[in-house]
Amino acid sequence: MKLSSHQRKHLESLAHHLEPIVRIGKQGLESKIISSVSEAFYTHELIKIKLLDSSPVDAADAAIEICKATDAALVRVIGRVIVLYRPFVDKPKKIELPKSS
Repeated sequence: MKLSSHQRKHLESLAHHLEPIVRIGKQGLESKIISSVSEAFYTHELIKIKLLDSSPVDAADAAIEICKATDAALVRVIGRVIVLYRPFVDKPKKIELPKSS
């Protein structure tokens, strides 16, 4: 899924007050972390992931890997925080994206 800059800005503003749902620690990007992110997308369209100081992976690299594995769109990587978006498929969407320009 490709997001326009206008859509990304909209999602960033919605994500500002969200707490991280998944935390990546010293174990790095194990399969159970990817599973946790996938499960989070069953109840949330927009999620934050926090990389702890002990995490051996880089935030940008982790974001790319997670996006590939979960079919999510990368909204933004800010320091050690990753914001991802994946619209609901089988439920009504909670987030209405602005039209891409």
